[in-house]
Amino acid sequence: MNEHRCFCELAPLYALDLLDLEERLWIEAQILACPDLAEELASYQAAVAVIPYSAPVVPIAADLKSRLFDRLDAPAESQLGLDAVPAQPEISSVESSAPATIAIRSGELEWQPYRAAGVEVAVLFIDPLNRMCSAIVKAADGVIYPLHQHQEIEEIYMLEGELEIAGQVYLAGDYIRSSANSIHPPATTKGCKFLIRACIDDNYDENLLARAH
Repeated sequence: MNEHRCFCELAPLYALDLLDLEERLWIEAQILACPDLAEELASYQAAVAVIPYSAPVVPIAADLKSRLFDRLDAPAESQLGLDAVPAQPEISSVESSAPATIAIRSGELEWQPYRAAGVEVAVLFIDPLNRMCSAIVKAADGVIYPLHQHQEIEEIYMLEGELEIAGQVYLAGDYIRSSANSIHPPATTKGCKFLIRACIDDNYDENLLARAH
């Protein structure tokens, strides 16, 4: 069904938090594959952020409550003993519609092929404003990932297997943080799976090889 989806139609709904989990993951996978789409999504999110402040303030008539109770033929608030109840702060419809927690179960991960043969990625979250992505990556035996340069700090937490970076081999439970502007081509002999947080604008320019030495 992916061929019937349109990023330009779903992105505004993503910004409003109106998509189901499968559609959210599809949007995030498109951004990971084409980072330029993050700017389009960020513009929608910026527009959504100001919605609560865009409606004009309408003053409430001083006798509104009493008129409502008269119409309902009910006792006023003072007779109901409600005077002592503090007023509740207003919550905008945009804020109240957003879930406090978003969870992705292991069986709901959507694996997509990524850059090198034998590498798959399941996007967990994309932050288009900060240009960062959280994902799970798994690589098959013998994969050598393309040489790339990090635009921001990259964080990796190993879940399974082994991963070699800059001559060091990392195993399940190991944490690796690579600094911004660092250059490397990770590789795995036996295959691996890891959690990663990285910039969606990392540089895969072919000329990086000369700069890496």
